[in-house]
Amino acid sequence: MSGTVSKFEAANCSVSSEVLARAKKSLAGGDSSTMRVLPYHIPLVADRAEGCRLWDVDGNEYIDLNMSYGPLLLGHRPKAVIEAVYRQISEQGSQLGFPTEVTMRVAEKIKKLFPSIELLRFANSGTEACASAVRLARTYTGRDKLIMFEGHYHGWSEAVFTKYHAPLEELPEKGYGQAIPGTSGMGDSIKDVITVQWNDLDALERALAEHGHEVCAVIMEPISGNAGLLMPHDGYLATVREMAHDCGALLIFDEVITGMRVAPGGAQEHYLVSPDITVMSKAMGGGYPVSAFGASAEIMQCIVKGPLFHGGVFSGNAIVMSAAEAVLDTVLADKEGIYGHLNKVSDQLANGVKDIYSRLNIPAQVNHLGPLMAAMVTKEETEGLYNYRDVRRHADFERFIQFQHWMQQRGVYFHPNEFEPMFLSTAHSSRDIDEVLERWEEGARQCLVR
Repeated sequence: MSGTVSKFEAANCSVSSEVLARAKKSLAGGDSSTMRVLPYHIPLVADRAEGCRLWDVDGNEYIDLNMSYGPLLLGHRPKAVIEAVYRQISEQGSQLGFPTEVTMRVAEKIKKLFPSIELLRFANSGTEACASAVRLARTYTGRDKLIMFEGHYHGWSEAVFTKYHAPLEELPEKGYGQAIPGTSGMGDSIKDVITVQWNDLDALERALAEHGHEVCAVIMEPISGNAGLLMPHDGYLATVREMAHDCGALLIFDEVITGMRVAPGGAQEHYLVSPDITVMSKAMGGGYPVSAFGASAEIMQCIVKGPLFHGGVFSGNAIVMSAAEAVLDTVLADKEGIYGHLNKVSDQLANGVKDIYSRLNIPAQVNHLGPLMAAMVTKEETEGLYNYRDVRRHADFERFIQFQHWMQQRGVYFHPNEFEPMFLSTAHSSRDIDEVLERWEEGARQCLVR
């Protein structure tokens, strides 16, 4: 089959197409998340999943390299999580409406992995936790301005939803400037947000020189996971922390993607840099909707004693707490074994893809750390991609979409947007990766060789 597969020509997605057409009569756009029904997707309506495999309503089987955008560290339907959730529902209840011991136990176990956290609160999504973290920083410091980074995503709340994938012509020439609202309907809700080029200390220094006395916090993904998995330069995180503290601001790590993935204690464990406030979600829940934000006891007194309010009927829901406890228990019981396996299959996939692209002379940049990987196809050979502007300038989005379509039609799924990383799990085996690489080489020959 030709490498120029149209998004409308998938040979075996007729039932998915019919279901999505029906869904659009009730669900705006056909689903409750725009990311799952973007116009360049081949239709795929999931039916069931297990381990690292997923089946759609047409009966097609896929090796899943998306893992629900990251939450499934232990794969689909892990036994420990299923048993914990079933026990909670059948023996104790799903939503009790009062404090529970399981919530306390989960908090204690998170603190074992993240020493920078002394007190924390649970929420239901990364968006909620990030919005609360920003409110916490503003309350603690008494300041309003917030510094974010181009290409970083911290949820879709009014507090932080910028146009993080803006066209190059909309970005400020000096490397920092007023944030652009991420959607219509936001009014001037991010008037106090400044965006800065990632991995550029000079730009951050200029922004802080101008606004530092008004800045409550610098918030970042410690690895730029929503712009092609870009790693921080050596010493960058520690220097940003120092610069923030020098002007009286806090450092917030959004570890929604990296928490319990790049290391048990997230990017802050891997890079040995402690933030003032940590946000986490995804991997900790094993597929259930949970997030957390935490900090020192001193900072969290803003909630304990007021004046900062934080609530939520489903925050700390017993079902999701039981799922999170199962994930945490699994990790705490065998950190070396779990992350040894995750690193092994990740290395196998990343090195295999690099080898394929090298042998076929395909310009690309493959980034990976732990069970996170991005394999960006570029328009030409580049010395490196270090920030969002580099990716926007050099990535070949159209060829990558064609390649993703080819791979999806042959049973390997990852997101068709080059900005989105791939996620591996403990359920992926070396044999699964061999199967992926076999199809990857064939797809690269069909779609990416010029």
